[in-house]
Amino acid sequence: MRNRVTPLPKRIGALCGVVLSVALLAGCAPEPDPTASLESLREVTTDPTPPAAIDEYDAETHPEPVVEARECSNYLVITARGTGEPRKKQLLGPVARAVAEARPDEVSRVDLNYPADTEVLAGATGGARTLIDTLNVQAAACPEQQFVLLGYSQGALIVGDALGAPDTRLVGTKVGELTAEAAERIIAVVLYGNPRFVGSDPTGYGDFAEDINGLLPRPPESLSAYNDRLRDYCVADDFICQSTLEMEESGHVAYYENGMQEDGAAFIIAQLSPRDPAAGSDTRDADAGEADAGARSGDPDADPNADPDPNAEDASSGPAGAGEPGSAN
Repeated sequence: MRNRVTPLPKRIGALCGVVLSVALLAGCAPEPDPTASLESLREVTTDPTPPAAIDEYDAETHPEPVVEARECSNYLVITARGTGEPRKKQLLGPVARAVAEARPDEVSRVDLNYPADTEVLAGATGGARTLIDTLNVQAAACPEQQFVLLGYSQGALIVGDALGAPDTRLVGTKVGELTAEAAERIIAVVLYGNPRFVGSDPTGYGDFAEDINGLLPRPPESLSAYNDRLRDYCVADDFICQSTLEMEESGHVAYYENGMQEDGAAFIIAQLSPRDPAAGSDTRDADAGEADAGARSGDPDADPNADPDPNAEDASSGPAGAGEPGSAN
């Protein structure tokens, strides 16, 4: 175990008279099917023939970006949901909302448009191409924009593989790479229930066993360039990030209520650039303190399960695949 997370509800305080209730970061967890989760992930490595569907994402054959530049904002938050999660009420939504509310009018959010189904090789390859192109296009179009990446389960696999070198990936080996400028603009990466989790890497947070990896671990330290910008959350009984024969689904959805959403939001907010003094707080520590204190509730009577950003756009590469409630892997 390393980097043990103390759930924030146990250390909530008040700052500037604003309190973010724990309910704000609560979600409605889908019930994963452990067998389906394992089978869909293992097919990524056991099927030697890539589906024809991934050919359209080959960056060498099809070099034109699959996305267009969107409006510039100070920060772009990109969420990549888990298998079967609906677009609304997903694990990552409240985290993105907390970041947006910490910096009003400075944050835009897109939800990565990929199928999030059990056809992982095809769907995640398209997701990786879309994510890489989105970051590269935005970096070129918006010189001041910085990026925050969030991934849960299959979405964590996509984010991690997009950040890694092609020879370390399981999906998207031919979808291109981030430009140096885009990679530098990524200020925070938060992953939950990552199938490619490596217990020995210094980016892990939770009560996991350091000698146990995820179902599809990446090479150790292959994301070391992001060590100070990455938190990879994993709990001991999550069979996705702690490969185990214990087929208990509760661990993989524990992130909805164990305080790690709050902790991830606090980490991200601490990475934001110093605020304009005219806008209020002017230091990273003050922003982080607001998140640690659970600040930013907004309306205390708001529906805690409401979608965190009903106006969030898709980073699209094709038809949306909203997914059906079911396994999150």
